[in-house]
Amino acid sequence: MNANDSLERGIADVYEREAPPRAPDWVLVSILDAIDETPQRRGLIPAPWRFRPMNTFAKAVIAAVAVIAIGAVGLSVLSPRNPSNVGSAPSTAPSAGPSPSPAPSTPPSPDPSAPPPLSSFFMSTMHGISLRYPAGWQVSKATKVWTGGALNLPSPDIDYIYDPTLYGDLFLAVASQPLAGKTGDTWVTDFISDPQSDCFTDSESITVNGAKGSLCGTVAAISVADRGYFIRLYTSNDRSWLGDHYDQAWFKGLLETVHLRPSDAVDGPGSPSASQSS
Repeated sequence: MNANDSLERGIADVYEREAPPRAPDWVLVSILDAIDETPQRRGLIPAPWRFRPMNTFAKAVIAAVAVIAIGAVGLSVLSPRNPSNVGSAPSTAPSAGPSPSPAPSTPPSPDPSAPPPLSSFFMSTMHGISLRYPAGWQVSKATKVWTGGALNLPSPDIDYIYDPTLYGDLFLAVASQPLAGKTGDTWVTDFISDPQSDCFTDSESITVNGAKGSLCGTVAAISVADRGYFIRLYTSNDRSWLGDHYDQAWFKGLLETVHLRPSDAVDGPGSPSASQSS
């Protein structure tokens, strides 16, 4: 082995350790072809188009340099590039703020036409009856004995409890009288059948404070002991919306508050005025 061979092998060993194990075949073939086929510039003195064939050592050196260059370029291209944020925690997308709570719904305003609660108390010593009536209503007290007749406002022989804003369009009428020899059932039947009672529908049996009677629409007739009672809820046809609130169901609720006191009723001249308490 001569010195040239030793040098070539040493250089080859160095580049073999530094360079990639193998470059693509097409790269080496292209480089060798380019070296063999590249024409040389002519000088002033005629010279052959090619240099004399290079010896093995020169070719090896050029090939080694080409391999190193290609390897360096390949490494720079193929090796992954470290982004500027490598190692940092991935950015977290800004979280949406808490959803605003829905505004509390405004409670609906009370219907001004709806019946007030039955929180007021009325007791009539003229007719011997007590009951609960709507808050805010007013009372017109009976001053005379009821002997029969009209049931509408105004009449001094009937207790009236009315809405002051509606007066003759919405009220309760209450009165009583002795049975005058009739049975309780007969008195109730006669009262309900009287045109003045404004009963234009079928009646049904009811019980008020333990006493039997009949209910026709919003007119009630009851008898107890030797006395007959009527209780009427009147709503004007001119204000038909009143019937949507002050209907028979509401009237039945009011009848549940009634107490019949026949022994407290007064029949005759000089009867006392009805009293009201709360």
